[in-house]
Amino acid sequence: MSDETVPLETLRSLSINDKLEEMRAQVKSATYIAGRMALSGQITVFYAGPNTGKTLLSLKLISEAIGNGTAGKAVYHINLDDTYEGLITKGDLGNRHGFEVIAPSTFPQPNENFAELVEFVLEAGIASETIFILDTVKKFADVMDKKASSAFMTTCRRLTTAGGSIIGLAHTNKHKGGDEKSVPAGTSDILDDCDCAYVIDIVSQEPVDGGVRRTVEFLNQKSRGPIVQSSIYSYINYEDGDYNRMFNSVKLIDGNEADRLREKRAVEHELNQDSDLIGEISAMLQNAGEAIQRDVVSHVCANSSFPRRRVVECLQRWSCSPNEDGLWTLTKGANNSNVYRLNE
Repeated sequence: MSDETVPLETLRSLSINDKLEEMRAQVKSATYIAGRMALSGQITVFYAGPNTGKTLLSLKLISEAIGNGTAGKAVYHINLDDTYEGLITKGDLGNRHGFEVIAPSTFPQPNENFAELVEFVLEAGIASETIFILDTVKKFADVMDKKASSAFMTTCRRLTTAGGSIIGLAHTNKHKGGDEKSVPAGTSDILDDCDCAYVIDIVSQEPVDGGVRRTVEFLNQKSRGPIVQSSIYSYINYEDGDYNRMFNSVKLIDGNEADRLREKRAVEHELNQDSDLIGEISAMLQNAGEAIQRDVVSHVCANSSFPRRRVVECLQRWSCSPNEDGLWTLTKGANNSNVYRLNE
């Protein structure tokens, strides 16, 4: 090789042209990992104000994708913005639905720790199977600092370039815009450098038995690929703060037939996991007509090998109206006891 061609060959080595087949193998064509609002291999950011339900909705949607087989094998909720009890609750949901939870104690220096984790994933060659839910983005980078935000997004892009996926949860400003819609907080770098972004706003709230039904809209701010411009979901914010019941109350309000099928398959996946226990509880309630939680749990535990906590969780999980895929109804009885009866 002559001295003149060396610089040209060095320059050409930077090109992706000879790596296209390898890159195609890493790409999953239009694979949805959160409703129709996030695609695999992309950086998606959900912006929302406090108590809007961004974590609840994100975990529900990623669990739906896992149940439908469209999410990767390594789904991690890096939860740096929660209480100790909240971490336990999310961990329980993760064990049931197939995602892992990383706590703040594991990420004492989030920016550096996340960069190290991304490098590990890249070196291990498992990026295409990996999804990170970053909760929340401000824990990983100072969103008011352009340089810090840009550096963080560069780390995220290293992962997605190799086929990995990121869903970042971020905050909106305290004050809404002129159209009364929420506005992403921080500098524009996160929004500029991501592939897809939505702002989540509460559009209505109505009282229901035991809580308030919130309807929220995901409104698209930026897109690359076949995603929807808006999507509407509802969930019930229960007065007793039961996160599992809230999680199971999440419903898609509008959508096409494919959306409905995806949601139906996720519910069927849930029912299959609980099928034996549902059978035990249903038989007991059918014979009794109605029963308080203590009696249901005692009866099922005495006649099966199911542990008490799992019976209680199953009772809570499927205690809602038939329209919300519920199997039995929960009402309050004497001394504030939980009373269950089968849905007709």
